[in-house]
Amino acid sequence: MTLPKALSYQAFKIADSVYKKLDAFPEGGMENEQDAELFLKLSMQATATNSMFTENLRIEQLSLKTTIESFQ
Repeated sequence: MTLPKALSYQAFKIADSVYKKLDAFPEGGMENEQDAELFLKLSMQATATNSMFTENLRIEQLSLKTTIESFQ
């Protein structure tokens, strides 16, 4: 597995785990300070993995563009 594919796969696994935990979060709201801290941590992880996944796709597209341009 190449490095970009490995990073993409890792980001997907982390994001999937985070979103499952967020979905399991109680809908009634936060009952105590630990719930608020957990929600903040999960939200930050979701944002970070989304950014990592997006940046990885951007790099893959740039690499493909550079390769195609080098043949012209």
